[in-house]
Amino acid sequence: MSVFISLQPIDIEQLGLWGNMRRAIYPTLNESYNQVEMAEIIKRPDWFCYFISLDEDQHVGLVELSSRNIVDSCISSPVAYLEGLYLQPNYRNQGIGKRVMQLITKWCADEGFKELATDAELDNVRAQRFYTQLGFEETDRVVAFRFEIK
Repeated sequence: MSVFISLQPIDIEQLGLWGNMRRAIYPTLNESYNQVEMAEIIKRPDWFCYFISLDEDQHVGLVELSSRNIVDSCISSPVAYLEGLYLQPNYRNQGIGKRVMQLITKWCADEGFKELATDAELDNVRAQRFYTQLGFEETDRVVAFRFEIK
């Protein structure tokens, strides 16, 4: 059975469902921060957020993309950056993720991007394997730091 898969733009009325899926990707994310971040992201012209939809009305995951001016190991600018990708567990291992990545790369090409980059947590071997199988090239391993200026 073939299923129609599409990327449906997330709008402001869908923050609840979007938030639920983001919590699955980022389980340690503070809830109030998550709410503020989504409200900001949805307004930004350099972020592109979509539900992964089956037959156009069944949302089974999400895609968050951004346009970054600089990405380590990338030559072009701007670079499409896959900030987040989530597929509900019962839809995994069926080829849907691979088909979604085909939609994402087509979207990137249509928008004029020459490169697509992403990252995965150091302990998320499953995501690393997924991206490697799709042809992504691992370019670096880092531990990120942040300092708040007061």
